[in-house]
Amino acid sequence: MGRGYLMRLLRKHVLAAGFAAATGVVSAPGCAENESSLFVRAVLVVEPPECVVKSDAGAAFLLQGLMDVGLTDVYSAALLVGNQLVRRGSRDQLRTETSRISLRGAEVHLASAEGAQLFAFSVDGSGFVDPGSSDEPGYGVMTTTLIPPEFSARAGTTITARVRVYGRTLGGTEIESGDFWFPIYICRGCLVSFPLDADDPAQDGYQCIAGAADGAESGVSEDDIPCHIGQDAYVDCRWCAAWNPVCRTPGGT
Repeated sequence: MGRGYLMRLLRKHVLAAGFAAATGVVSAPGCAENESSLFVRAVLVVEPPECVVKSDAGAAFLLQGLMDVGLTDVYSAALLVGNQLVRRGSRDQLRTETSRISLRGAEVHLASAEGAQLFAFSVDGSGFVDPGSSDEPGYGVMTTTLIPPEFSARAGTTITARVRVYGRTLGGTEIESGDFWFPIYICRGCLVSFPLDADDPAQDGYQCIAGAADGAESGVSEDDIPCHIGQDAYVDCRWCAAWNPVCRTPGGT
């Protein structure tokens, strides 16, 4: 490990410490080797009932996130991560593949719509990305938090998450991606649906029929419940009316 690399690593830690002091949040950066080798391509759509994503460049993805703080205080994302390192393995030469990348976590910086830096943190993660073949990169998936509960997101604002993932190749090289930017609109109650047949006829106005306090016996199919309640998909008011005022009547708080 050369002196130049050590100086770059030290400079990254000093800059990170300065930003953490300004924001009051501790950040744990990774080591940058070549930002073009590892990259974040997209935030994948996660759909019920399987709630499983595939490391496929053709998979459905989101251009923007939507987080309902009436239902959740966390926004998590399934990141599609690409690996453009050149393959090194060879069966003929009995040489193992060292360009595979084990993902270890992400650095996240949150900014306002005006660009003001609001919050920074590091989060552990896991995933694995094989190198590509020919001119096509290989892909893997890592799920990570983009908005943590301690951020206390406010409804009516747009937050931009700037994300870098980091990991280590099987050859022992620490590696970090470039920046990936993802806007998230924050609302309250916007992801609750109020079907006509969910209106309780015994009460004045629209009052959603409540199921059990734990969401059971709500009349809502498990296949229709979002994989992440409160982000990017509607939930039927009957699923949460028993315990959440946001779900009882349109415009409820």
